[in-house]
Amino acid sequence: MNYTLKDRGYFETLKRITEELSRHNISYALVGGAAVQTRVADVLSRANKLSIPDIPELETLLRKTKDFDITTKPLEENFSFVSFFNEFQALNPDLSIIEEGPKTKRINLSGKNPVSVILNYQAGPQDLYGLDSSFYFECIDTAEELDLRYNNSRSKVRVAKPEYIITSKLTRADSKDIWDISVLLKTIEQHRNYTPKFKPSLVKFLLERAGRGEIYGRLEEIQKQILKK
Repeated sequence: MNYTLKDRGYFETLKRITEELSRHNISYALVGGAAVQTRVADVLSRANKLSIPDIPELETLLRKTKDFDITTKPLEENFSFVSFFNEFQALNPDLSIIEEGPKTKRINLSGKNPVSVILNYQAGPQDLYGLDSSFYFECIDTAEELDLRYNNSRSKVRVAKPEYIITSKLTRADSKDIWDISVLLKTIEQHRNYTPKFKPSLVKFLLERAGRGEIYGRLEEIQKQILKK
């Protein structure tokens, strides 16, 4: 199954994951498709003064996904992700956590709004492909805490800045990545009063520093063809 943040169970699962990360003071950033969803939902929620399930535009803007991608700083020596997931499971009896592969867990939420999602987590720059270690740590250090509203429930989530989300997606540029980039850029452009100005120069710098400057043209093409710039 694939979901968006309009699905209560998907929102609730993200809320619990990020609350557990914060409880352990683990520095993290939400990245990937879920980060795009969160950025877009946050802007439209504030612009329209609506809770996430009440925003009609999200139906067509958000690309459904089956997972969450989390980037974290290396853990302290006396703590591990084994301990993290054991405690997470113990505190949430309506969750089941199944190992799907290295640094990949399937999280099943039972109850009124059941979901089954994949959590992919990176534990250090060695897990990042296509960009440099400075990018990895900067992505976490510059992440912004967004306050998401779903009816009467709220979730504070640290999300990578748009420039870092887009830089990472440009290294892959699959059809889903191009969709995510275009939706995020359109949302920023159309709601300038609710989000900082996007900085293409930062994307260019990040790519060039990692030796990937030749793919910056992909962003210019997206802006030209999709954003009509």
